[in-house]
Amino acid sequence: MKFLTAIALLLAMALPIHAEETPWSAAETLRSEAGRIERLMYRAASPERDADIAQRLQYMQAAWSATKGQFGAAGADAAMADYAASVGSGDPAQVARDRQRLWTAVMAAARDHGLAAILAGQPDHARDWLNIRDYARASRDTGAALAVKALAADQLEPQAAHDIVQSELLTVAASELRLALSRATEDAGAGRMVQYAGDLGRAEGLVAYLGDNLDARLGAESVAALRQDLARAEQDPSAIAAISQRIAGYAPVVLSPEETLRRARLLRRFTVMVWEEYANGVRDGQITQHLEYNESLMFRDRAVLILGDLTPQMTNPADAERLMQLLDDSKTLILQRKDGVEPLITEAVSLIDATFGAEVAQGGYAAAVDALPAALDEMVLVAANGDWTEAELKRLEAYSWFDPDIEQRLKPRAPSMALRMEARFWEGNTERPGLARLIAAQVPKDVLAAEVEGIKADLADARERIEAPISATGAALQSAGIIFREGLEGVLILAALLAALRAEGADPARFRRPVALGVGLAVVCSFALWAATRWLFSISTLSREALEGATALLAAAVLIWLVLGLTAKGGHVAAMRRKLAGTATVRTVAFLAFLVVFREGFETVLFYEALLVDAAPIPVLLGLVAGAGAALAAGWMILASGRKLPLRLFFRATSALLALLSVVLVGAGVRGLQTAALISATPVNWFPDRDWLQLWFGLFPVAEPLILQGLVVLLFLGVSVSRQRQATA
Repeated sequence: MKFLTAIALLLAMALPIHAEETPWSAAETLRSEAGRIERLMYRAASPERDADIAQRLQYMQAAWSATKGQFGAAGADAAMADYAASVGSGDPAQVARDRQRLWTAVMAAARDHGLAAILAGQPDHARDWLNIRDYARASRDTGAALAVKALAADQLEPQAAHDIVQSELLTVAASELRLALSRATEDAGAGRMVQYAGDLGRAEGLVAYLGDNLDARLGAESVAALRQDLARAEQDPSAIAAISQRIAGYAPVVLSPEETLRRARLLRRFTVMVWEEYANGVRDGQITQHLEYNESLMFRDRAVLILGDLTPQMTNPADAERLMQLLDDSKTLILQRKDGVEPLITEAVSLIDATFGAEVAQGGYAAAVDALPAALDEMVLVAANGDWTEAELKRLEAYSWFDPDIEQRLKPRAPSMALRMEARFWEGNTERPGLARLIAAQVPKDVLAAEVEGIKADLADARERIEAPISATGAALQSAGIIFREGLEGVLILAALLAALRAEGADPARFRRPVALGVGLAVVCSFALWAATRWLFSISTLSREALEGATALLAAAVLIWLVLGLTAKGGHVAAMRRKLAGTATVRTVAFLAFLVVFREGFETVLFYEALLVDAAPIPVLLGLVAGAGAALAAGWMILASGRKLPLRLFFRATSALLALLSVVLVGAGVRGLQTAALISATPVNWFPDRDWLQLWFGLFPVAEPLILQGLVVLLFLGVSVSRQRQATA
């Protein structure tokens, strides 16, 4: 053992400690290596494991020794010594507890330096120190960053910036304290005592972090009793309930009415999503979608966090207590996968509306732009701690904020930008991988953080576009663009099909009524689905993407079947011709008309709903009529050209157009399933990455849709070549 330990120490000395270690880089080393040591503690004892732990501890101690003079915090230095002693003892529970106490002590020292730098008018110095902190899980975390930025631009006085930053840091710490106590109760109840020790250590550290503020808000006597309960909780987990009760009415700062409303909107949104995700993730007591089931628990925890912030602002303590009880009961049922979650959530939402007013239900977009940056930052934090499974859940949570609340409002104004922002949440491209690929590859934190900052910059640009006032002319143009872009594909498919049938010798009049019936039914179903998702049931972002993708593929399959039936002629494909002769029936054509319109219909309704938030109805209606007229005109040109072109040439042209449109549908369908996280996505660099190719032709620089589209093209080419050979013979 001594030999292995000596080797570990030598390896630790060889680790890449920078000659000019900074406090923030040292803090990151402490955080990440302590997390890895804790995970190693769960493994069975072995010489290799012990050597690895000793090596990582030595790395931490070297980083701390190089920077503790800059921290200048006796408390943090003592916490580091306690942590090293715990690791040496080999007690996993004590290691977990002291790890959390070390981190909160380091955060407290960084906070003091950062606030002092702000008062001294040193924003760059303050910004560096403020890298060492926890980020908000359920509310905006950009206030501190914006305050420091304004200080640097001489737009804010040091004292004002100090107060904003301090308020945010204290608020986040109070939320984290409530979360730690909630997790402690759960872990103790489940017998996870190592995790319980970590929860308890985090609570102890956060109480110390909040010390002066707790004294001022609760009184020294109450805080002393709270600390006694913390000491008792080490042996008696039931003491956690007493601690939670003591801080039930605690708020580190008084929230403004605007901030209260903002958080109430988030509380309502998270509460609603508990049932939405649970309904999509569980059927008959069985988990059908693990991702959505886990998200229902995650959103419940987020709701509890915000409720803790809002409880002091609620005039009726009984309402806050009832809300907490409803959320607790819903979690119990979710964990047991039982029915009864919906009425609990319905009552909770009604109570939120009654407590905070009608405005709280109007914050979909506002809640999204607040929650998205926080979700991204938390994703980076959990990834830095090595929890890549949780990081993937955070990524999907962030995407659920982007779509539909942000993307649906952005797409009518800047469709190309919406397309590229969506790709950044998924596979990205070969030059700039998206979040999904970065998390799957478990890249270094800096790489993931850089992509997050890029998404935040795009989000700021998107907000400018979304929130910019829209003139009547602009609203009409955007409205026309929506219906033309979303409707042109369907119009071309139906017009080309009718034209091909006429060139084939069929009577187009026979199919006009079925086409009208299919289109009308699709429009009615699109509005019905929109209304149902508003008042009867929920449909998650991923489920909507899956619905659109599956509908597109089904429409593509029907269209390919029809195209093959129209083009297969004589020779050895005569048998195919006979089998397909009846494919272009009234029912088949009506079904295709329904599919191609319904595929885009529901999303088009969502686009217009988003546009009407900012635009007057009359310009939107005028644009709708103009855009629909332009799309129909394109269809009429196809039908009219059949009267002027030679029949054989016209038939070939319409068949080729139908084949092309089927390829477009295949690409859109596969892409929809990829966005729904049902199939993987592999970017390629041999296909051009162009917005217009993706928007208008469904051609993405992604291997899976391109491969399937290539197979469809080969199928059509094979039939065409076979037909030519038979004609020659």
